Amino acid sequence: MTSPPADPAVPTRGRLAAALRESDGLGRLSTARLAALLSEGIHQAALGGIVLFSPESGTTPAAIVGGFAVMLLPYSIVGPFAAAALDRWDRRVVVAVAALVRTLAIVATIALIAAGAVHSGVGLAVLFALSLVAIGLGRLINTGMTAAMPKVVPDRLLAATNSVLVTVGSVITAVGAVAAFAVLAVLGAGDSAVSWTLVPSVVSALAGVWAVLALPPRHLGPDDDELLCHPDEAVTRRAVRAFAGGLAEGVRAARSSALVWVSLTGVTLGRVAFGITTMLAILLLRDAESGGSGGPVVAGMGGFGLMSAAVAAGMGLAAVVTPWAIARARRVLVVAAGATASAVAQLVVGPTLDPTVLVVGAVAIGLGAQVVKLVADNAMQTDVPDVRRGGVFALQDALFNSAFVVGMLAVLPLVPADGRSVSLMLVPAVLYAAAGVIAVVVGIRSGAQAERARGDRTAAH
Repeated sequence: MTSPPADPAVPTRGRLAAALRESDGLGRLSTARLAALLSEGIHQAALGGIVLFSPESGTTPAAIVGGFAVMLLPYSIVGPFAAAALDRWDRRVVVAVAALVRTLAIVATIALIAAGAVHSGVGLAVLFALSLVAIGLGRLINTGMTAAMPKVVPDRLLAATNSVLVTVGSVITAVGAVAAFAVLAVLGAGDSAVSWTLVPSVVSALAGVWAVLALPPRHLGPDDDELLCHPDEAVTRRAVRAFAGGLAEGVRAARSSALVWVSLTGVTLGRVAFGITTMLAILLLRDAESGGSGGPVVAGMGGFGLMSAAVAAGMGLAAVVTPWAIARARRVLVVAAGATASAVAQLVVGPTLDPTVLVVGAVAIGLGAQVVKLVADNAMQTDVPDVRRGGVFALQDALFNSAFVVGMLAVLPLVPADGRSVSLMLVPAVLYAAAGVIAVVVGIRSGAQAERARGDRTAAH
């Protein structure tokens, strides 16, 4: 369970520049990915403004869980099945079609909000339905682009390039969200302000579609001999069966590598923890806004935007730390270190229940969680065959979303309306620590097995 070869003496920025020089597709793929993520950040922040922080919403803990569940869980259920297309047909076509449909869903959302129709039961249901389409397809697009990275980046540069692009993508998403939150914090979360805030999301989404279509056909894989796009009836039946077995295929691919399943476990436990922290933070920020405490920034929508920016800053640090770490240490131990960093940060800042302190701690929490996520991405890109890679990335995406909601749901019966619970703020620290312990145990076992294997080979000679 060693790291892929990379020259530690070459800085991350140098390896990314080399990857851009050696691949004529990485620039376009990166443009498409970052444009889609910027659009996603703006879109989700605008939805959060109208659902979570508008005066009409009257957010309760149950409403928070319901809103996130409606927007995230459906794709978590169907994603591993639908994403089988990424391993069976031209990923460029799948991503482009998904991006176009997503753009249309956002345009329809703007029209619905501008018409003032989202405050009725039917209008709110339509808003959630459009959100399902846009967010679900956004996840599918990101999954497809991540699975395609090995097609445009040499193996020796993959870890550093992926670390930079995944983290820059997270930062870009946060920038879009923070910008939208800032606009809404000034203008208010009214229908007109929210609809105008969504317009840049459409522009960014269209830029992503253009970048994807600029790539040559089949440039993003799978390989020609793996594509199931022939008219032969037997092949079609196999493709349909592949859809039905999408989730099982992703699980099998994950179990084939100890590092993959350990890092996925770390990502899942971390998302459960972050779901708990997010719900408590939203309630604390709303309480600070209504009570006049926390100042004009670290409260309400402005405070949530600031907290998102802090998490993004931590993710940016992870882009620098992770390639350096996996070039010098076993990747499973890097997972343990990232989980431990998040656990310590949560343990220190969580019990204060102070929005300002939580913003500061969010940098370290975001750093640790993103380190684990980057190692998981790297493991799936290097340790899983291309023909199975889309399925395992879709599995990660499903776990990423569903675990977040599960975290909220698990503490729902216990959370107070103002979010002030020290004991619940400590639960995420326990979950992060558990992920770290699992990684350490597996690392020790795999190290012992490798040592025994070397001893057996020596004895044989």
